[in-house]
Amino acid sequence: MGIIPTLVGSARLRSGPLVRRSRLDALLDGVDASRVTLVQAPAGYGKTTVLRFWGEALRHRGRPVLWLAARAGMARPEDMWSWLWMAATRAGLDWPAFGLDSPMDELLAHLVTDGGPYPVLILDDAHLLPPDALLVVERIIASARDALTTIISARGRNKVPVARLRSLGMLLEVGPADLRFTPTEIADWQAAIAEATAGSTGVDADADTVAAPLMARAGGWAGGLVMGQRVTGIDAAERWTRFTLEVGDYFEEEVLAGIDGDRRAFLIDTAVLETLTPAACDAVTGRTDSRHLLMELEAAGLFVSLVDIDAARYALHPLFRHLLRRRLTEDAPERASELHRRASLYFVSQNQPLPAIDHARSSGDLEFLAECLESVAESATYAGHLLHLDEVANVLSWPLLQGRPVLLLSLAWRRIRALALAPAEQMIDAAAACIDAHEAAGTMPSHQVTHLRRLVEHRYITMAAARDQMALVEGRAQALLVELGDDYPYLSCTMLAQLMAARRELYHFRDILKLEAETRRALEQPGARFASIALKSSVAPTFMVQGKVDAARTLLREALDLAEDFAGKGSALAALPALPLAELLYDCGDLSEADDLVRRHLGLARQLGFLDQLAAGHLVHARLLAARGQVPAALAALEETHLVAIECGLDRLRAYVVGEQVRLLLRDGQPHKAAAAFEAGDLSPEVEPLPTLNPTRRQESIAVAWLRLEIQNHRLVRARKVAKRWNAFVRRAGAVRSTVAFELLLAQIALLEGDRSEARRAVREAVTLAAPAGWTRIFLDEGEAVGTLLVDAYGHGPVMDTPVDRFAARLAASFTGIIPFLEEEDEEEGDSQPSSRLSRRELEVLTMVGAGLRNKEIGNRLGLTEGTVKWYMQQVYDKLGVRRRPQTVIKARQLGLMV
Repeated sequence: MGIIPTLVGSARLRSGPLVRRSRLDALLDGVDASRVTLVQAPAGYGKTTVLRFWGEALRHRGRPVLWLAARAGMARPEDMWSWLWMAATRAGLDWPAFGLDSPMDELLAHLVTDGGPYPVLILDDAHLLPPDALLVVERIIASARDALTTIISARGRNKVPVARLRSLGMLLEVGPADLRFTPTEIADWQAAIAEATAGSTGVDADADTVAAPLMARAGGWAGGLVMGQRVTGIDAAERWTRFTLEVGDYFEEEVLAGIDGDRRAFLIDTAVLETLTPAACDAVTGRTDSRHLLMELEAAGLFVSLVDIDAARYALHPLFRHLLRRRLTEDAPERASELHRRASLYFVSQNQPLPAIDHARSSGDLEFLAECLESVAESATYAGHLLHLDEVANVLSWPLLQGRPVLLLSLAWRRIRALALAPAEQMIDAAAACIDAHEAAGTMPSHQVTHLRRLVEHRYITMAAARDQMALVEGRAQALLVELGDDYPYLSCTMLAQLMAARRELYHFRDILKLEAETRRALEQPGARFASIALKSSVAPTFMVQGKVDAARTLLREALDLAEDFAGKGSALAALPALPLAELLYDCGDLSEADDLVRRHLGLARQLGFLDQLAAGHLVHARLLAARGQVPAALAALEETHLVAIECGLDRLRAYVVGEQVRLLLRDGQPHKAAAAFEAGDLSPEVEPLPTLNPTRRQESIAVAWLRLEIQNHRLVRARKVAKRWNAFVRRAGAVRSTVAFELLLAQIALLEGDRSEARRAVREAVTLAAPAGWTRIFLDEGEAVGTLLVDAYGHGPVMDTPVDRFAARLAASFTGIIPFLEEEDEEEGDSQPSSRLSRRELEVLTMVGAGLRNKEIGNRLGLTEGTVKWYMQQVYDKLGVRRRPQTVIKARQLGLMV
């Protein structure tokens, strides 16, 4: 269905590119069956076009259609009767001649007792009828009953009584929501225009694309769509200006020109508001009758829509509001600034920080903006609007910030979350000094001083956590939690998160159950919904370290759903739980979803993240690249992360990155680069990295990297000593995942020492610990050495039907390239037969040994380090039951493994 101008009389539809609108076509049967159909919408919504389509469709059904257009000049009831007679004549009804002195009852009798098909009376622009003319319409409807179908269109609410018809189901009502063009209908209409004008007017083939932004602003309003289409041929720089001027002229002529100055002033003043409520309008305008005015304006169809009847909330059409705001700011800028200040103060009083902030910014008064931000900073932070608060505050100078402690502490919190710790510390110190000054001068109540000091302590603790000063965090967070009690759920939740993280990093799991109970209680507090996102995102990594993977997964998915509900998918807030969840999924072998989460959220990790989120995202990103065989890309990603760690002073992140670099470089056959990366990370310990005094996970990461290099260089005695000490420590502490890692390192050390039995034991212990959590990548990322051990450890005898054995079987199956050894030819050979199977890589190494190549030459050809080649030869020795290189070649030839 297309768009046409209002016409007088019963002229037919004009020709042109019109589009069928199925939603309105579907109403035709309802129109045909109803006594009265009301079409009510502001100007330009295409009411007349709809009426004409329905009129022609009903005429094709054999019903006479009488068309009356109030815009044609029906000023008196007599005029209306005259027009009704003319419309009947045009419709082909055989009515006697009618004069101004003819009885009106006679004409009404002909209307309802003609004897032919029941007529349809269409009354367009009924809002222009005077009250006595509307009485005529009411009389016609009441007298005709089912003998007449009446269709009335008007800009405002209908003034003809229809409540009884509504209750009887004899009334059909069509409003703006029904008349708005949907995106599909807009596309169809533009396609029809393009088709109609193609090749004849030189219309741009991409006109629909050009008009799209303007169409979107029209919000489905037909008049706006027409004006948006009209400017598609204009230069892009001028398009919005021309469109705004045309729409402004339309609103001026069709809306503002028809209302008195008082209502015009009310509309212009309240245009500063996004939505209109009586209280907000009273606060902005200084009036007391806003409720009545809003009802009047909405009833008059002046582009004021009722959007919530219970809250008495209204909204202006976006284009109409834009026109009014532009007129206000251009004609009375000081008035506009004052109205925005009033609106801001109103929303502050209603505890609505976002509109309060936005109106304060729109006022253009920086002093007022600073005061507004000081008053709402804390509530805005707790409601999840910290990013917006920081963005708005960027326009404020340091002198405007310096005397406002609440705002300074909120901005400091934002910088701590973004790991900009130096400016954060400056702001916290300035806030503390300001509080001291107020206390000394007696200009701040004592309870407020106490509260602000707690905020200062909260920021100092979170900054210490960002700097990985976990002993300090553990010592001070618990004390602050006691002071906060249940009165500050946001602060309590964030302190619990920091305390849990500190306990995790220090391996202090002894009170974790108590902290878990406190966490559950904190999450149940009123007002903790937003704060629970950060708390769940920080608690889950502690559960992951302990092997409580299901609990961690539940917390992270809940937090992710909540964050996306607050800020949307792919937001900085959603990155808080998304990146630890990616790490959990990666560890459990779900690389696809882990990759999706990292791709969507890693770029936002520094906006609101903590070190845990940053580390999880960057390390999983590198591991995913390596898992796809893109080792150079993985190493490049780690190098970028290393730079971030240096920039932000994050020593723990540096340790994690260097540990990952060492692992990847050793697996890639680059031992010298691995050693160089360890040295470049400034992590090399002066003594053996044993878990003495108060070990941390940072020290654990350093120890693991050191052990890998020691194993590579065959310094096995020292490596075994350090690995055993760490393994015993993390096992006692309850760090299950760390225990798995050290068991696998001990297994590799035992193999190189020739103690295959001990190696199998260590692998079995690692599998037993990892099975409940479903950790697979910790085995797969160690490479073929662990793969061979798994096949060896679980490749003999029947597989028990237990969760651990099934998990081990799946792990072993994940290592490809395992081929069966030749079957025994003679039972009498007994121990001379190999004890297991050789892997493909072991056969490659064995073949090159038979060709006389040295270990270094074999490594160069296969891309392995010399130490790794020695490791493979040790596997071959064990499986063939030999201990010397010449014996290996002889035995392999006897068994047909090489020629």
